[in-house]
Amino acid sequence: MEAPRIWKKACSIAVVASVGLALTVHAAASAGIQPSGVDTGTGTGAGMNVQQAALAKSVDLSGLEALSDQFMRGRKGAEDPQGTAIVVVQDGRIVFQKGYGYANVSKKTAIDPVKTVFRVGSVTKVFTAAAIMKLVELGKIDLKEDVQKYMGGLKLDNPFHTAVTVHDLLTHTSGFQVTVEPPESYTPDLKSNVSLKDFVEQRMPPVVREPGTSYMYDNFAFNLLGYIVENVSGMSFEQYVKENIFNPLHMKNTEIAISDQSLPQLATGYDAGNKAMPPYATTPREMADGGMLMTAEDAAHFMIAQLNGGKVGDTQIWSKTSIEKMQQFQTGIHPAFPDATYGFENLFEANKNNGLHVIGKGGDVPGFSSYMLLMPEKNIGIFLVHNKMGASTKLAWAWYTMFVDQYFPDAGGEPMALSTPVEQLKRFEGVYTDLRMNFLLTKVAATGPGELTVDILGQSQKLKQIDPLLFVDDSGRMLAFKEERDGSISYLKYRNPVSYAQKASATFIDVDQKSENAPFIGQLKAMGILRGTEDGRFHPQKPVTRAEMTAWMVRMMGHTLSKKPVRYEDASGMWAAREIETAAEAGLVQGVTDKRFAPDQALIRQDAAKFFVRALQGTSSPEQLTELPLDQIKLAQPGDAKADISMKVIIAMGLAGSDVAVMRDGAVDFRPKDPLTREEAAYWFAQFISKYIMGAK
Repeated sequence: MEAPRIWKKACSIAVVASVGLALTVHAAASAGIQPSGVDTGTGTGAGMNVQQAALAKSVDLSGLEALSDQFMRGRKGAEDPQGTAIVVVQDGRIVFQKGYGYANVSKKTAIDPVKTVFRVGSVTKVFTAAAIMKLVELGKIDLKEDVQKYMGGLKLDNPFHTAVTVHDLLTHTSGFQVTVEPPESYTPDLKSNVSLKDFVEQRMPPVVREPGTSYMYDNFAFNLLGYIVENVSGMSFEQYVKENIFNPLHMKNTEIAISDQSLPQLATGYDAGNKAMPPYATTPREMADGGMLMTAEDAAHFMIAQLNGGKVGDTQIWSKTSIEKMQQFQTGIHPAFPDATYGFENLFEANKNNGLHVIGKGGDVPGFSSYMLLMPEKNIGIFLVHNKMGASTKLAWAWYTMFVDQYFPDAGGEPMALSTPVEQLKRFEGVYTDLRMNFLLTKVAATGPGELTVDILGQSQKLKQIDPLLFVDDSGRMLAFKEERDGSISYLKYRNPVSYAQKASATFIDVDQKSENAPFIGQLKAMGILRGTEDGRFHPQKPVTRAEMTAWMVRMMGHTLSKKPVRYEDASGMWAAREIETAAEAGLVQGVTDKRFAPDQALIRQDAAKFFVRALQGTSSPEQLTELPLDQIKLAQPGDAKADISMKVIIAMGLAGSDVAVMRDGAVDFRPKDPLTREEAAYWFAQFISKYIMGAK
């Protein structure tokens, strides 16, 4: 069954893409690299420094082409990309470079790693970080300074005493609320020209966690960094990167934004069904978080400079200090489980890097996928790029695994398990909510000496303790906890390499934990959809209001709250004002008149059904929300004419539970004129999330 269109429209970037990136391919979604040392505060743990790396003994890669050819011959499934370009550099030169498949299938245009241009998605972030480091070297940016100093008068909504720094933006630790990228992020209008300043000003999220305390992959932070480059340098982001990075590195086929020059060389992007996609522009035009276009050979030039201490020929493009900061992990939840450098990240499972210090960056945008990997200790860089979204988490991951297993075999050795008493492990117990994708809940229970049982996505997994704050499952995937100064546990990191999960409260004091709806109410509370009153109550039997259902819907869909004036007079200044305006802008709700929303009006069940279905359907008709023919559903008590279809949709989608009854003749008693209680509404939301988001129907 297809997910409702409004969900696809509103949440495709923040939720659906995150699921594809971090969850559906478990091998790529479980970081756990073990470098020779990690300093999670100062970034001094990249293993060997640049000078030491230069003296490292080279591995003979002469047989790589034959190995790659054999691998690629076995990758011709429907899920694999139409075309792939691969380049490997070692000791300052390209040692392997080849194209596989087609840049355009219908025209039989072969992939050329020298000439074929690909979109590289979030690999752009590495170049944005590199531009920032240039300005740091010039003394124009201080990594530990409040970013507002460099924002040209723009201000952050930061309620904390701790400032957001440039370091925080570079390491995804700003504490920003996760943002949903708007549908117009990718537009067929190739002349679209939204500026970075306008984009940042309009899309600025609030700071919702203390800066520097938690890791959450953040696209907005890098667009803000792009704007900072503009504001500090006095040039456009595009011009600055071109003059200071692309030109010195002779990256002649690389651009920040699509142009008439790159269009003829651009590979055709293909969707999941291998259908060709038309070219597109991005919003903002100079998208500093993921808009770059590049050839594989140009990527090689950048990697060579990175591995040569920032130097190409006689030109020192970056200082060795900058390069070391870009190659050292600057943050980490645990020394064995680091998060990010300045630009790169930790992408790999503990049992997949074979003891190497590897930093990487992946990118996924419509029609394209890429991976850039550096092994500083070995003077090796790898870049793989494909003309199909999602390929980097499948084909590229498999190619990389083949490569390290061939040239850097695992030395073996199992970590020693601890036998900490169960009572001491109970501090880890609880429900943890993923910061980037609030639907992803991780439930932790202490089930034996040195043993935790973790439930995630409906799967249960036992993990053994190998360090006071570190556990490992049977597949070698690591789970690490963050401990606060008082000994409490605040975050964990497991299965999703791009975000921590925060320990959350999943109970209200007035919800009976033995009631049938308690698990669903708790689930929504942990996700941040239900918030209750200041005294910790939910009032489950109270009728749900229009304002409450609107707020829940906006939180579920992950919308960034609108900053525009509220259009409804009776909603202005109330607790849900921003949510109501956000929902109205997105077309999720309507007022009772042009000027009135009636936010405190309690919803009877038939009106709640209309309200809920309208928010889900978007541009589709109610009938398109379900495959079950609505004329097969008989209502025991028909409601208003316009409500009958909505009630049938709720029934057909399986969102209603014990709040409806099936009569002897098969008719369903929806109780259309009764109030919909808050606990009944919570059940609808929980079922929708379970069946149509996490269940991916």
